[in-house]
Amino acid sequence: MLIVLEGLDGAGKSTQVKLLKEYLISRGVNLRYLHFPRYDAPLYGDLIGKYLRGDLGKIDQVHPQIVALLFALDRQDASAQIREWLDNGDCVLLDRYVYSNIAYQCAKLKMHSSFISPKDDETFSETLNREAGALREWIFDTEYVKYGIPKPDLNLFLDVPIDFVDSKLKESREADDDRDYLNGKSDIHEADIRFQICVRELYLEQTLLDKDFVRVCCEDSNGKMLPPDKIFENIKKEVSVVL
Repeated sequence: MLIVLEGLDGAGKSTQVKLLKEYLISRGVNLRYLHFPRYDAPLYGDLIGKYLRGDLGKIDQVHPQIVALLFALDRQDASAQIREWLDNGDCVLLDRYVYSNIAYQCAKLKMHSSFISPKDDETFSETLNREAGALREWIFDTEYVKYGIPKPDLNLFLDVPIDFVDSKLKESREADDDRDYLNGKSDIHEADIRFQICVRELYLEQTLLDKDFVRVCCEDSNGKMLPPDKIFENIKKEVSVVL
C-alpha cells in the first residue's frame, strides 16, 4: 500500500506524518517512509537543494518544466526501492509525490508570464490554462508512464488556512530536521506567500480533476487551524478506507 501526504510549505505535514507513522505501526503495519525531495540522495538531492536555495537562479529564472524534470528524476531514482517495499507487502508512506510537482511547477507558470508562449487567437487567461494543463499532463506522463513510478493507493492534500502557512513561514524553521539543504539560506518556494496561495489553488484544482486526490480539511468553521489531533482524525478516516 502506498500512501501520500501533500501540502504547502509550513502546513504541518511533519506533525501529521509522525502521527500517521505511530498509528500505522500500532495497527501492526510494516511501515516504510520517504520524504521527497530526498536531499541526501546523490546527484538529484544536491541539485534540488541548489535550486531551492537559489544557487541556480531565482524562482522566475529557471523554467518550471526543467525543475519538474529534476524532481521527477529524484522519484525515478527511488522508485525501485519503493516497488521492492510494496512487493514485500510493506506499507509505504511518502511526504510529497507527483502532485507536489504539478502544483508547484504549474503555479510558477501562472505567476510568471515570462514562462508562457501566448498564441495570437488566445486571451492571456486561455494561454495560462492551456500551458498549465499541458505541463500537468507532461508531468503525469513523465513520472507514471515514461519513468513507471508506482501509483499511490491514497493521495491526501492537507488543506490548511493560508494565514497559518504565512505565520509559519515567517517563523524561524532552522531547527526543523529537513532544513540542512539550505546551508543557512532561505527556500525560494517560501519567500513569497503569494506563491503559496497560487500553489494551494493548484492543489485544490487537482482535487476537483482527480477523485482519487482527496482534500483533508484542516480548518474549523471560523477558518482557523484545527488542532493537530483533530486534523489527524480526518486523515485517519481516509486511511482506514484503504487499510
